[in-house]
Amino acid sequence: MPLCLHFYFYPSFSFSCTLYNLFLYLNPPLYQGNAAKLVHTPLTDKCYLTLTQAMKMGLGGNPYGPAGTGKTESVKALGGLFGRQVLVFNCDEGIDVKSMGRIFVGLVKCGAWGCFDEFNRLEEAVLSAVSMQIQAIQASLKHNKKNCELEKTFDIFISQVELDPNSGVFITLNPAGKGYGGRQKLPDNLKQLFRPVAMSRPDNELIAEVILYSEGFKNGEVLGRKLVAVFNLAR
Repeated sequence: MPLCLHFYFYPSFSFSCTLYNLFLYLNPPLYQGNAAKLVHTPLTDKCYLTLTQAMKMGLGGNPYGPAGTGKTESVKALGGLFGRQVLVFNCDEGIDVKSMGRIFVGLVKCGAWGCFDEFNRLEEAVLSAVSMQIQAIQASLKHNKKNCELEKTFDIFISQVELDPNSGVFITLNPAGKGYGGRQKLPDNLKQLFRPVAMSRPDNELIAEVILYSEGFKNGEVLGRKLVAVFNLAR
């Protein structure tokens, strides 16, 4: 766990240095600088609206589409707007049920958002087992419960976990087939737990225009169109 060094001066004593755990200073949160922001486009606005509506309904969010369309970054940016810690997990065939169980227990206890990138790369048996646990977490969040009862599917010792109401589960998907190998089709009971939002094509010209203007270019709109055209021709 990270540490924070604080210095205190007492007139009646010599100079003293005290080392405190940063965890004690998480409320109020510490300012960590002005991080880079995601460019707002009609696509990201649609994604934000869908994800917030999903959370209101007690569901998770499921941005899906080709690679490079901003699925994961949109979830991270929305979490930053709400002041939530977003943890991204890259899913693959090597992740088993026990590993997913440990991740879920950690998320609900610390109140973080979990974004499972390329969720449909998990094995079919893992997807079936995970769906029951996600359903239990979402039901507890929807009914404002203080604890979440996780079944012993994950073979862990904790069956009832203290639930932080700020927790959330999100997934991103690449299309099954269409040049993306190793992707599974989600079971129907798992699809019902997430509200999908299609992110097919980013607004490249608008993104380039905003970035150029933010860097001080006066003709950002014209330069943005030309820059995108050059990259399109270079494919």
